[in-house]
Amino acid sequence: MTNAVPIPVTKLDLDEPTPGTANAMSKSSMWWVEVLSIVILVVAVFVGLDSWREWFSSVDRVLCSLCVAIGLVVALVRSSWNGEESKSRVAFAVAMWGLALVAILLSIFLGRPRLCGIACGLALAGWCTMRVLGENVQQGIMLGSVFAIPTAIDAFAARGAFDWLESIALNVTSGLADAASQSHVREGDRLIFGLGVADRFSCVGKWDSVVSFFGIAIFCILAFRRNFVSGVLAIVMSAIIWIAVRATAWVGMAWMGISNGVWYEWSFGLEVGLFLLGAILVLSIDQFISTLFEPIPFEFINTDFPLFAFVWNWLCALPTLTVNVPEREGNFGEIEESAKRMEMET
Repeated sequence: MTNAVPIPVTKLDLDEPTPGTANAMSKSSMWWVEVLSIVILVVAVFVGLDSWREWFSSVDRVLCSLCVAIGLVVALVRSSWNGEESKSRVAFAVAMWGLALVAILLSIFLGRPRLCGIACGLALAGWCTMRVLGENVQQGIMLGSVFAIPTAIDAFAARGAFDWLESIALNVTSGLADAASQSHVREGDRLIFGLGVADRFSCVGKWDSVVSFFGIAIFCILAFRRNFVSGVLAIVMSAIIWIAVRATAWVGMAWMGISNGVWYEWSFGLEVGLFLLGAILVLSIDQFISTLFEPIPFEFINTDFPLFAFVWNWLCALPTLTVNVPEREGNFGEIEESAKRMEMET
């Protein structure tokens, strides 16, 4: 026997389709959904072929794409495919395909092949809307956004963000070397130690680059279905982990060089090892962040002042517009009846 008092819950789901708009069929049998999606994808890939060749020209971008592709497959497998097809879904899917065609035309006329990646994402979002009926339309948009990763990384680089990360990595390595009493001199984009030079601080082009770490973080977001806040923090933390791993590796090599009297050169095996270490760290920090941003259970919510819990649960649920509001219990059963009888007797 427990003293727990059940708390009724009112669920407000803003993503729920409007009642009465669902068709009789639980799943679409129209073949044109696949045909239209595939045609748009093929056209977008063909128009933006040069951009795709450029994207897959370095090993870190291939690794990033591989992680994202695996995460996308896992996300589709874990999705709920059973549901009702509504008119609003059809309208949304048609809008996505229309925007994809507009993106392809803009790519041709403006000479910006990266827009074709966005077109591929919009085509996938439209297909997911029509086929993955057990999920909200936001799920399709999130899955389709993976095709915008090359555009986002190019924009990231164009604004000098990679240079900024490399500068931070240099500063962190220098500070860590000072803490470890490793004598060194900074000269431009490298650190000169007693037995060698630390000069591998580039964010792109290698196995252990920050782009590879971004790919691992995006895999976690897709495969484990992270919400908006956890996803953003996972990407930010992947960059921080890259800086920490790179700085620790250089300081460790300098320390071993002084101990053994031999300078250890940066090698392919070391890059692969740091990539695997970074993968473990990114996965671990993602699990920690997802645990930290768990919604507050209703049995622990103060029904007299539920504002904090309401805001926290709303934040943890983003981008899904689902709000669960606990209600104060108004019927106390036998206790209330006993109190009324006592009042009548007095």
